[in-house]
Amino acid sequence: MILKAIVSLILCASLTFGAFPRLNMKGDFTPALFEGYTVTLADGETVEMHIIGDRIAFSSSVDREYSLVIMNCEDLAVVRNLSGGGTSFSMDVGSYIREDVLYYLVIYYDAYGTTLQSGDNIIFKNSGRLHFWKSENYEFNAGRCEELWTDQKSLKECLEPQNDIECDDPVLISYSEQICEGAADDWEKAYRIYSYITGELIYDVTEAESNGNGYQDSAIDIIRDGKGVCEGFANVFVALCRAQGIPAVVQFGLGYGDYYELLNKVGNSGEYADHAWAAVYLGGKWHYVDPTYDISTIFFGDDDYEHVDTSTRYYLLPLEAFSNDHRIYDADTRHGVESTGSCGDNATYEITRDGVCHISGEGIIRMPDGVNGFNKVVFEPGSNITEIGSCCFCDCDLITTIVLPDTVKTLNDNAFNTCEDLEYVYLPEGLIYIGKMVFTTCDELSYVRVPDSAEVIGDWAFEGCPRLYISVPSRYSGFADYYNMKPMYVESR
Repeated sequence: MILKAIVSLILCASLTFGAFPRLNMKGDFTPALFEGYTVTLADGETVEMHIIGDRIAFSSSVDREYSLVIMNCEDLAVVRNLSGGGTSFSMDVGSYIREDVLYYLVIYYDAYGTTLQSGDNIIFKNSGRLHFWKSENYEFNAGRCEELWTDQKSLKECLEPQNDIECDDPVLISYSEQICEGAADDWEKAYRIYSYITGELIYDVTEAESNGNGYQDSAIDIIRDGKGVCEGFANVFVALCRAQGIPAVVQFGLGYGDYYELLNKVGNSGEYADHAWAAVYLGGKWHYVDPTYDISTIFFGDDDYEHVDTSTRYYLLPLEAFSNDHRIYDADTRHGVESTGSCGDNATYEITRDGVCHISGEGIIRMPDGVNGFNKVVFEPGSNITEIGSCCFCDCDLITTIVLPDTVKTLNDNAFNTCEDLEYVYLPEGLIYIGKMVFTTCDELSYVRVPDSAEVIGDWAFEGCPRLYISVPSRYSGFADYYNMKPMYVESR
């Protein structure tokens, strides 16, 4: 999982923020807004924010000093530095900002012997009134986060090992114990784990830009190598938390390097996940963290490193703020959110509590964007599914086995792209077309038999499958000769 905008995001001045365009709030456009929400700090204390006129009222759960920085999102210029403290105070914010321009409101506070931040709060003024910005992502994200359940059975699932999350590995447990030694509680443990990732690990641009280096993003691999990309950092955070008995999950979706990109990507069909981060369960609720966006060191190859100040701007964010530059598709939870819907003109799906996706109907299927939180696919008896549509099961990370029905004739481009836990696929005799990049980056895929009926194997169909033993008709014996990462073994029959 690679966030293409991460380099420009991190290197944007000394603060890891992208630039925002001036808002066009004229005519019939009415911006979405919040009048306030609650921010959770690294030590578990909270700050409630509420707008009253041109002021923001703060209610702190503990007597503490706070500093606020207002930054113009257009040019990242600091507009005002403010300070306040106690358990209840207010600050004049609206007097310092212009109409119809977005501003960051960054909260600084002291905890664990250092100064931390809570960022990604965005404010604006429209028609003379101050508001918190409400991203178009928020309602979508709220629906997707319904799978983050808090019952004991579901929380227990979020403590168990998974592929690339080796929380039961003795080496990983040892790292976790060293990082968290002497921590007072789970809040401090989670903070130390996050600080270890953002301060000690390195974002590897060469890995992000390579199509053929066969990168591994398991928690153990990332810790040992010291470098990785977004999914690897998320795996490390989750594995180290689980090793300490703290429920956590990896989440997938869209990440935005700046607001121009957000406007172009939010809600667009056909966008599949390009970024990964994590959610952690502390104090009886789920919080969102993105260590990649707070990482302090970037590696460009050879001896070329770029260093920026590590931060906690994307640590324990409320969904209201996190949604400003994240669109959540799903989390790697073993349960499924019960739902039904259309997955084609004449086909439907039903996801059950046990994480099984039942598909019925006929013709071509394609799962709706973001509906990929299931661990098994069952094609119901009597169905006549003939095509698996483009990106149909793209990024369905929990699926380990796919048995396609004998009625399927076509696998369209990217149908199973980046199904990272997929180990075995049954391709039926009668299958005619295997499109481009159908199984690209299915790095756990171990065995596939391409049937004699296949007339096309598209470009890069099995690229990035280093463990794959694949059996093909003799006419396709050289199908992978140009791959950057070839299958482990090609059997020509």
